[in-house]
Amino acid sequence: MVSKPGVMVLNFGGPRNEQELVPFLSLLLDDVLPFPEMISRPMGAMIARMRGPKVQPNYEMIGWSPLVETHDQQVAALKERLDPDLPVASGMMFTPPFAKQGLESLLEQGVDHIVAVPMFPHYSFATTHAAFSFMFTAMEELGIGNMPVHWVPAYYDHPLYLDALASTIRTGVERTPGEGPTHLVFTPHGLPLSFPRRGDPYPEQIRETARQVIRHMDWDGEWSLGWQSRVGPSAWLSPSTPEVMGELAQRGVQRVTLVPVAFVSEHIETLHEIDIEYAEDAHKMGIPHFGRAPALGLEPAFIDCLADLVRTGLASFERYSCVRCLHPKPDAHRRQTTCPNCRFTFPNYLRRGVQTLS
Repeated sequence: MVSKPGVMVLNFGGPRNEQELVPFLSLLLDDVLPFPEMISRPMGAMIARMRGPKVQPNYEMIGWSPLVETHDQQVAALKERLDPDLPVASGMMFTPPFAKQGLESLLEQGVDHIVAVPMFPHYSFATTHAAFSFMFTAMEELGIGNMPVHWVPAYYDHPLYLDALASTIRTGVERTPGEGPTHLVFTPHGLPLSFPRRGDPYPEQIRETARQVIRHMDWDGEWSLGWQSRVGPSAWLSPSTPEVMGELAQRGVQRVTLVPVAFVSEHIETLHEIDIEYAEDAHKMGIPHFGRAPALGLEPAFIDCLADLVRTGLASFERYSCVRCLHPKPDAHRRQTTCPNCRFTFPNYLRRGVQTLS
């Protein structure tokens, strides 16, 4: 029998309307609360019902999340760059269409092995790891837990990704009001410090992206890195983006362009947190000229990057890289629990879910 590959493009999800808000928050909280499912699920639902009315005005202010719509456009553009007979489906973590729906679509088209592409250039327990785990759980529920999958690793240093990011930065600088030199502030989503302490590679991959795109652009101006979206009482990565902006204001910096480096589409963190909250902060701090680079969206080089990841995955189905250090894993990877290069502990989906093609 001739094997048939398919592609699953995985993303976070976002509420498109009032009806999706509380279910979105409930699923999100169920995933992040550090309790067994029998506790986290009802607790997440309760907190979501209380928090929903508080965050709803923010979503209404931006016309609700455009993430899913943008994702659909990105996937459509990706399909145009691939074999027209190659099935491609989507799976969100916290809003429809979920991974299970995408997998069912692929199965209906006769797919028997999958390239799983995360819409997260940087690997984190909170993003790529979670999306892959959601997909693997759905595979087990559908009885296909042993179907071969090529899990695409982080691509934070992929030349085409850097091309796309550089293009958005140039656009952001051009759109920033005022004249004269601009100070770039890379502003990825932050993480609690407990994540990198457990080996999460996200912070170091973000820093490497910033360093590489600066070299890639031959940027001769100043730049900084701040972490946004801090919530809760626990310690997070620092400095925060507002702290960086405050320091720049004290230095008398007049023109600042924020770069949402980890975001491939616009959503609440860019359209409200940066464009509204941080813009107001900049005004109050005395930074007269404030702007932002757009998210990657349909940037041609980014879509080309995704297509290259798919083709590479299809061509190297029996070869895998560590999601943390990108070091190639030996053939015996299924019997190993840690990367021989960086000692990163392989997640369950990579230990149990990957089988080589027969």
